[in-house]
Amino acid sequence: MPSEVVSAAGQPEPDGPFAPATLATGSRILSISGQVAHDQDGRLVGGDDVVEQTRQTLRNIDALVQAGGATRSDIARITVYLTDICDRAAVARAREEYFGYHRPASTLVEVSALAFPELRVEIDATCIF
Repeated sequence: MPSEVVSAAGQPEPDGPFAPATLATGSRILSISGQVAHDQDGRLVGGDDVVEQTRQTLRNIDALVQAGGATRSDIARITVYLTDICDRAAVARAREEYFGYHRPASTLVEVSALAFPELRVEIDATCIF
């Protein structure tokens, strides 16, 4: 199935050999790579505050969702990676702010580290629309 690379204006270029998101054009499936709390200049947003990091991460996801032609209610699945499982409740509050009543399928796992040592959360997403 052919796919096209999706990127959002105002977001930093990926720091590796991957696309920010891909759109499977035949089926309208938007796969969003793991997003973190970096702003358009690649700076960390939120410092050590996991809630603020999560909010920025979700803003980055939202920009890619919109760039791909979907809406947040089209997000069918997310995976949340935390460096400290004790942050689960705080991250859940930020997710509730973002999703409202929409409840995508979700997996949450604790990992020993993310790509940069200052990161506490990373989230990937899949939209079907």
